[in-house]
Amino acid sequence: MKKLVLLGMGLLISASIYAQRNDNAVYWNSWEYTAKDGMRENFEKAAAKKTAMFNNTPETAITTYRIITGPDTGNYFRVEGNKSVADYDRDRTAEGKYWDENVAKYVGNDKGQIRWRRLENGSYDPDPDDNTPTKFVSRTFYNVKADKLLHFRRALYRMSKVAEKRGWEGRSLYRLVSGGNRHQFVVAAGFDTYKRAAEQEMETTAKEDYDELFGWGSWDEDWKNFDASLEYWGEQRDLMQLVPSMSTGMMN
Repeated sequence: MKKLVLLGMGLLISASIYAQRNDNAVYWNSWEYTAKDGMRENFEKAAAKKTAMFNNTPETAITTYRIITGPDTGNYFRVEGNKSVADYDRDRTAEGKYWDENVAKYVGNDKGQIRWRRLENGSYDPDPDDNTPTKFVSRTFYNVKADKLLHFRRALYRMSKVAEKRGWEGRSLYRLVSGGNRHQFVVAAGFDTYKRAAEQEMETTAKEDYDELFGWGSWDEDWKNFDASLEYWGEQRDLMQLVPSMSTGMMN
């Protein structure tokens, strides 16, 4: 029994390490900062200058949002997207040193780097060639029970297919791979105006499309299992707004 337990632990550790070093995966890096009291303007200017110096190509691009709802309102969320494992071997010593010497002095709280993996099964992008950051991003965080991951993933994967069929706005599903709870996921959906574009009239509902794609009764069963897959604190949502002056390719 002891050998089986140790073997199981070894497999879990190996799977976790592999998840952070998967050659075929697409990773996103994020940082969240709180500016010191009275130094918001200083922080924005210093971070903007650092961005212009070190994040001025598609390969080094970074986008900055300010959180505008929830307990973290006012914090800055900086994100780098579409990274491969090879990107983590790039020498960023000079960039880090510049931040430490010129920007960090205006930071009141730094939550550290978090690495996410974008999951294709659960994401839907109607225009994958358009990489322009949206003005707003809605984030929904999910904390999932370790033994219920399949139920959670199934519902979101299937819903992405319904979104594709109905021509909804895109959404991306990410899983945390380093820097926090491995069973935390986030769904991010971008938009530029609060007023929704007029949706194409359809003869069916989303539920009807879901059951047509995956079998009668799938909607009710999958979303019941989805709800049961979440920890009791398991769903939080916030909203962010783009800060162009701190984002690659958008600075004046």
